[in-house]
Amino acid sequence: MKLFTLLVFSLLTACPGYGQSTEYSLHLTSGFAAYRGSGAAGDGSVIVVPDPLDEFLISDREEPYTENPYGTTLGLSYGLAAQVQRVTAKGSVWGLQTGYEVLSSRTRIHNVFDQHDFGTSSTGYTSLVNHGITTHPFFGHRFAVKNTQVDLTAGPEVSFLLRSHEEGKAKSDFSTYSTSLNHGHPDLDVRARVNLTTYYKHIGLALGYSHGLTNYRKNQAGVVGEAYLQAFWLGLTYRL
Repeated sequence: MKLFTLLVFSLLTACPGYGQSTEYSLHLTSGFAAYRGSGAAGDGSVIVVPDPLDEFLISDREEPYTENPYGTTLGLSYGLAAQVQRVTAKGSVWGLQTGYEVLSSRTRIHNVFDQHDFGTSSTGYTSLVNHGITTHPFFGHRFAVKNTQVDLTAGPEVSFLLRSHEEGKAKSDFSTYSTSLNHGHPDLDVRARVNLTTYYKHIGLALGYSHGLTNYRKNQAGVVGEAYLQAFWLGLTYRL
């Protein structure tokens, strides 16, 4: 991946040919993310640490946790990126975008398993938040529509994951429960991404969709099923 990134940068910074131009832009994005696959869940339960003095209850966890935090409910996400791209005289577009992202999914909580009961009905949700540095090489085509320019591009996207953190809260008739803990995660999240960006002078509006190809639950012991992250983007672009 490092070699590929260096190659793209080298090509973009080479001397421009006739009729070609190099564009630089900044992207501020917001959107939604969620997991898909048989290992993801729309609803889940919070498991509270059993009483260590109760010999009939055994747990290897030291704090409350969500039974399955890989939620299929969309969570609010955001990111910031810089981009460089080459546009040819015939409208071909290719370039590289890199940035920082925070992707959040949600799981609805409907039950809490406390120390001495068989489940308490509750309401709430758990968010699983992933932080990562992204690299997105892309290619596509530019269309001219009156006074605007429309870029349709696609390409692979790789997120170098830094952290995956669970934050949950559920409330029953008797008590309020919360979770806060870090989760193991893959080193890389590989996705396929498509973008539609419309420019008017220096300002642009970008739409995007990232389709995850990495199973977040692959190396989890005793887990059956898969969980892939997907994200929907809406962003503002400023072309330098």
